[in-house]
Amino acid sequence: MKLDAEYFACAVEHITTYGDTDIFPYPFELKFLQDRKDEVASKLSALDLNQYQPMSLVESLVPKSKFGFRAAHQPFPIDTAIYTALVLRIFNSVEEGRDAKEYNRAFSYRKTPGLSPSIFHDGRTYRDWLSVIEGKIFSDNYSHVIRTDISDYYSRIYRHRLENILDSLSGESQIVKKIEGFISDWRSRQSFGLPVGSNASRLLAEAALNDTDMGLISEGYEHTRYVDDIVIFVKKGQDPYAALGYLAKQLTENEGLSLNIQKTRILAWDEFKESIGAPDAGDDNAKEEFATEKLFWAAYGQDEIDQESLEALMLKDLRKELEDLLNEPYWDMGQIRIVLHAMRLVKNEDVAHYIRSNLSEFIPFAKDVCLLIEEFIESDVDGFENMGAEITNLLLSPRIQPLDCARAWFLELGVRKHISFSAEQIRKLDTLSGTLDIRQLHLIRWRARDLNFFRARKSRFHEIQSWAQPSFIFGASCLPKDEYAHWLRSIKSRVQFPLGKEFVDWCGTVQEAQPIG
Repeated sequence: MKLDAEYFACAVEHITTYGDTDIFPYPFELKFLQDRKDEVASKLSALDLNQYQPMSLVESLVPKSKFGFRAAHQPFPIDTAIYTALVLRIFNSVEEGRDAKEYNRAFSYRKTPGLSPSIFHDGRTYRDWLSVIEGKIFSDNYSHVIRTDISDYYSRIYRHRLENILDSLSGESQIVKKIEGFISDWRSRQSFGLPVGSNASRLLAEAALNDTDMGLISEGYEHTRYVDDIVIFVKKGQDPYAALGYLAKQLTENEGLSLNIQKTRILAWDEFKESIGAPDAGDDNAKEEFATEKLFWAAYGQDEIDQESLEALMLKDLRKELEDLLNEPYWDMGQIRIVLHAMRLVKNEDVAHYIRSNLSEFIPFAKDVCLLIEEFIESDVDGFENMGAEITNLLLSPRIQPLDCARAWFLELGVRKHISFSAEQIRKLDTLSGTLDIRQLHLIRWRARDLNFFRARKSRFHEIQSWAQPSFIFGASCLPKDEYAHWLRSIKSRVQFPLGKEFVDWCGTVQEAQPIG
């Protein structure tokens, strides 16, 4: 089984433009894929995918609430490209079998026709979805609204059921089986769950709820859905409890899923309209709320915040707001991230001191804090100088040990050269043994031009785990040019990761290359 090169070309263009996941730091191999995308697409199109087995993926706990966690996943970059190409191969047909996007019922992640690297239609963001919901308040057809979501959706998707849905919608049994084979290998042969973080998985997650969408439509219930967030508009004459019961039964009996009890509410129509109401734009408090609301969309990449809103934010006591949010018994993770994003925009030295003094408290928000630190440093704002010792102690603390992704983000500050680690600090960090730790430390040693490290280990290259081989090969480019070129020729036939020979050739031509940021 082979795929045309155009599917791989689109997949590579997509992940090098938009990233392989929205959770982990981008793997530096994306630079290789970007530079050699035509060659990569050609090589992958020659693969017999029936004979191809993906590498294991990196799995990390990621905080989802004050005391809760979820698993996130990062496949090897070449495997992400193949996985994405396989999903692209079937999803035009799958999309045609879904409820038409114009009805705004299955709202999220609607695939564009053909092979556009952006993959998704514009105008289908979470903000756009809320606008659709708000647009209902002028109707007098409804008596109640049900708001709910599905518990642990990605981890509980029953893949045999998903396989049947994909097969029936696409008619591509062989491709569907290969997609399932990929995920099964990644998930240690478990029957449940999708890898979390990639856009290919988002498309599959949408398909998994297609029968639920169609069931609600056939029963006469008017609904709209953004991934696993579901809103049902209960018409006058319909029983809201019956509607909720139908949805719960559909999910339980047919999909093996259940509703989140804590997030399920039945609202009377007037109560729903009050929850949507916009503040008076002439009120000072309302202006401040509006600035924060605009920031929410800026934080999630939808809009640029305007100067008026930024000035309103600068008047807020962001530090106190963050402290209050962190002292709540249950965290509003989205709101905390909004405030951290606001701090990035305001760039106050007092904020830098506060974040730095309480760094361990912000481990659950490692990505947001590291991007904040990067923003301050690149803008020449004081407060985050000489952090090597603090970050080293943080990375070796028991609090961060279960959180591989969080460690990867703090190490990324060293990879991007925003902080410097001394030789002694790097030796201490060598006690970290996770896959992402090892990869990041290879790149940090490359930044430090640690010739002795690479020289002492290059003859034992074959002992390095497959995931870490690319970072070691690239890191060793700090060696003198002739020595490095000779070593690359000696290992070319012994690499143990997909497209290894092509990657080695690329390294030989980009000895001064920078890892992707």
